Formats: sequence, C-alpha cells, structure tokens
Amino acid sequence: MLNVLKALLRTTYVKTRSALLWPILLLRRTKKLPKAEVRSILFLRYDRIGDMVLSTAALKALRRAYPQAKITILASQRNHEILKHNPHVDEILIYKGILWFLREIRPKGYDLVIDPFVTHELKQAFMTYLAGGEYRIGFENAGREIFFNLRGPVASNTKRMVEHLLELVELLGGNRKDCEAEVFLSDKELQWASKALSNKGIGEHTLIVAIHPGAYYLSQRWSTERFGELARRIFEQYEAKVILFGSRDGKDLVKKVKEVAGKKVQDFSGLRLREFMALLSRCHLLICNNSGPLHIASALKVSTVSMIGPTVTPLWLPSGRHDVVINKRLSCSPCNRVVCKGHECMESITVDEVFEAVQSQITRIRSQRKRRVAAQKSV
Repeated sequence: MLNVLKALLRTTYVKTRSALLWPILLLRRTKKLPKAEVRSILFLRYDRIGDMVLSTAALKALRRAYPQAKITILASQRNHEILKHNPHVDEILIYKGILWFLREIRPKGYDLVIDPFVTHELKQAFMTYLAGGEYRIGFENAGREIFFNLRGPVASNTKRMVEHLLELVELLGGNRKDCEAEVFLSDKELQWASKALSNKGIGEHTLIVAIHPGAYYLSQRWSTERFGELARRIFEQYEAKVILFGSRDGKDLVKKVKEVAGKKVQDFSGLRLREFMALLSRCHLLICNNSGPLHIASALKVSTVSMIGPTVTPLWLPSGRHDVVINKRLSCSPCNRVVCKGHECMESITVDEVFEAVQSQITRIRSQRKRRVAAQKSV
C-alpha cells in the first residue's frame, strides 16, 4: 500500500510540475550548436556501474563527432574504473557533492555539458546550468528541458538505454554506426586473470560458467537457493567449471549459493572491479540478475542468461547478440519497487527454465568453439 501511495504521489508531482512549467517552456529559446567551436565537453555520469557501461557507446560516438574536443566525464567513486584505458575519454573527475561541483567544475567553463540521465528528476538537468556551459542538453521530461538550450530527445520505455544515449549524441551531430557498449582491459589485467584461474586449477580451454547472485536492489534478486541448485545441475551435466562472483558487500549471498551448490564451485567474490572484469572476460557464460555485471558481460562479448523482474524491461535489456533474458511480464510489472513482499515476478522464475536457457547457451558456445578450432587447423 505504501509503495502504491508513493507511486501515486510521484505521478501527481510530475504532472503538476509539467503543468506549472509549461507556460515558461513556451518562451524557451534553443540554440544551434556550432560543432567546430566545441573544445571542451562535460558528460555527467556519477551514478552506478551499469549506467556507465552503457554510456560507453555514446562516448565513442561523441569522440567521433568531436575529435578536437577534450571530453571529461563526471563519474562516481563506484563507477569511474569502468573508463580505465578507454581511448574516447580524456579526463575523469569524481563527483564529491554540489558544493565541490560549484567550486571545481563551474570555473572550468565547458563549451558543452551533457546530462545523459533518463529520469524525471531535475537535479542533473539543473547541474548542466550550474556548470556554466555555453550549450546544454539532456532528455526532455516533465519540464527538465527548462535548463537546456539545445533540443534533446524524449525518453521511451520501449527502447534500450543504449539506444536512448546514442540518440542523444546523434542530436549533437554524432554517428551511431558501430557504436556499442565496450570496456577495455590491459594485457597486464588479462595475464592476472589467467594466473588467478590457473591457481584454482582452471585451464585455458576449460568451459567456464560464472554466476553472480547480487543486484543493487533486493527486489531484483533471484533466490540464492535457486542459484545454488542451478550450479549443481551444471556440474552434473557438463564438464564445466562454475565460479561465483560477488561484491565485498555480497559475500553472504555467495556463501548461501555455495551451501547449496557444494564444494565444486570456485569462489571469486570480493574482487576489485577491474579484477572482476578481467576474470569475467575469460568466462564463456554469465548467469545473473539485472545488474551492472550483466552489462559488463555484454560489453565484453560474454554470453549471458539473466533474470529480470520489477525493472522496466526494454529500457534495461542487455545489448549483446547472445544474451537471454527471462522475464514473466506480470500485470504488476514493472513496478520498480526496491522491496516487494510477494516478489512474484522473480519467485515465478523456476530453476528448470533457467537451466533450459543455460543448456541452449552452452550448446551454442560449444558449437562455436568447435568451428573456431576447425578453422584454425585448416589454416
């Protein structure tokens, strides 16, 4: 009941705000962006890991459109390492609060400030104005555009997040061709991953299935008992290594999965983000909830099977060619609740149907590996 009330109040607030700002928006004047004059760009992305991963597609398109400009990303402590080694970014700054922002960012006088947040909230839009940028753009929603002087797109729940972000950059003169989410790993990081796997007895040609049971919100998590049962079935049917990932805060989740899965599972929880990314790049399949690791896997071209419940499904679908998403599409979904007592959207996803998806993925992966080996032998 409380969640329903909150949703109603939010809807009422957004509609009221739109009505109040509408007369002012009629007088809004927008500018035409002179691309050649843009020498410095600020891109606001100080939120979560998955959002940053998905934004890398837009950053590539932005670099292509403005090769002469210095591109600065305002990131968070949580997500900034996603951009390490990214050739499309010149500078990364860590957001430290609004007073810091006014003191450190506004004096820099960026030519173009971009707000990529798909939200009804005003804060990020207002920050483009506070940054003192000559040109400002973001998604137009419920009057947010009052702080922008360039025409921005209107978001839709029927499109993936990557599509939204590329559309935003296209309005700035960018070209989306061949632009997709990507992360970059160094040779040193990849060598570390190979050694870490070798130390656990996992060889270079071993089929590796990874499981990450965590998610930012409780309502987005499939049960740890079912993850554990799934791991046991994979052991029983395939000659594969199953490894568990989890954040330092999520070690309890991994422990519960291990209690059901048994001793054969390999525990790699508590890694630093870059270490996790390097190890994940060596995996053939990731099974997880809707979360940052899901989008990292897609960016690394690692196949996935994921479970999505209360989230706006089209918006947060992974963008990989071989990603399988299990979603019940119940009448109450998407509710976007942080906590749900019934949790039917996730509880109704069975181990049998997830295992069926895993079987399909493993069959395809093995077939691809055989063709690759055959092609190498024929050379």
